[in-house]
Amino acid sequence: MSFARRLLFVATDHRFGQSVQTHVHKSFLLTAPVVRFEDLSHLVTPETDGLIVFLAADADDADRIESAVRSLRLQQRPAKVGVLQAEEFAALRRLDLSQFPPESVWAWPDNIKEMNQWVRRTLTEGVPFPDLAHEPPAERIRRKLCELTPSLTHLADQLQIAAAHDVTVLIHGETGTGKTHLAKLIHECSDRHAERCLVVACGSHPGGQIAGEFFGHAKGAFAGADADKVGKFAAAGRGTLLLDEIEAVGLEHQASLLRVIETGEFEPIGGHETHRCHARIIAATNWDLADAVERGAFRRDLYYRLHVITFHLPPLRDRPQDLAPLVRGMVAKYSTKFGKKIVGIHPDAMRAVEAFPWPGNIRQLENVIQQAVLGCTGPELHASHLSPVVRQSPGGNGDTLSGVAHNSLAQNRETTERTVIIRALEKAAFSRTRAAQFLGVSRVTLYKKMKKYGLLSKASTMLALPNELPAARL
Repeated sequence: MSFARRLLFVATDHRFGQSVQTHVHKSFLLTAPVVRFEDLSHLVTPETDGLIVFLAADADDADRIESAVRSLRLQQRPAKVGVLQAEEFAALRRLDLSQFPPESVWAWPDNIKEMNQWVRRTLTEGVPFPDLAHEPPAERIRRKLCELTPSLTHLADQLQIAAAHDVTVLIHGETGTGKTHLAKLIHECSDRHAERCLVVACGSHPGGQIAGEFFGHAKGAFAGADADKVGKFAAAGRGTLLLDEIEAVGLEHQASLLRVIETGEFEPIGGHETHRCHARIIAATNWDLADAVERGAFRRDLYYRLHVITFHLPPLRDRPQDLAPLVRGMVAKYSTKFGKKIVGIHPDAMRAVEAFPWPGNIRQLENVIQQAVLGCTGPELHASHLSPVVRQSPGGNGDTLSGVAHNSLAQNRETTERTVIIRALEKAAFSRTRAAQFLGVSRVTLYKKMKKYGLLSKASTMLALPNELPAARL
């Protein structure tokens, strides 16, 4: 039988951890790793159902343990949990022991036999806790995808190929679908992981500003250039450079970008010395670049250079299996950040989240969950803590879908999304900027969706209001 890495100790006191580790090795001929509290989130997955024993020695360990246990429960991790208290810590009585079964709390060294019995009784074969120092890149990618976005696990093999080879990568998807996260995952699992991973938000640098952001400038290159500036292509070193919203780079600068990708060479603005870029390039876009090429809005040769390995991220509304793990992970994250003691999510809240179309995708979801956690004062997050935009969407109150059973899933999603956009526009007095802020999307994304649903004019939106909106307001 193999029990390798099926038992994990979590400790802040290194000597206490070593003592317990030595005892377990003598008792079971088993080496159980001792890890820090901050490493735990990387080691516990939906598949790891081994044993976690918290070693409580420092007075602050009580808060750390309670926070870690709440996070495990919120994310419904299957690992079994125990607490071994040092004598001095037990005397403080700071830890709330009510959240642990009595048979899984012990004092060191008085109750060490009881802990041994618990380990013998509960330790079984199964999925080991990952060894982060020696985990193969392919397994690390699969584990990270499975943790929060299980719908994307089919991309694991292709992502491993992208991480292992220095080729350009193009990631396509709507705003907020996780393109930056995917790019950073490729970087973290590549040989460049020890180097920097920089992001250039191309859409935030209009006109000629993008060249300076890319390549930097020499002192005196233009009025106000009082010193040399290092551009992102140089600053990235031998790391990874993500060009987000690559479609925002104008045709006049695409030739320079193509040259860097092809030869690695560039010159700072106003400079005469040729520099070399050693970074790996990843590009992200919410456009259909192939269509942009046909329209003359994007260079064909640059598109081909970027289009070596391509990933498409579907919108969140088409990834329903990702909602629960994302929500649970976000609630755990912000509950810890804001000092909340949330241990559960009410089914009505989860149903409301699942019924909403999320036009702003993961970015909007995180914004809503962050606000909900801030407003939650008890141990459970309810639908009432969610934004009215989410609660008042069709199906958001947990009602059945019998009234829309004759429509296709795509039709229902589109109807819901259109209704949500109309509500936001009405609340914003038809200001697209404010409506986009309410929805957690960019103005460009809102414009595209308004065009899709025939809502570009105020008159057409007003005509839709009587039949499509319930009495409740945002």
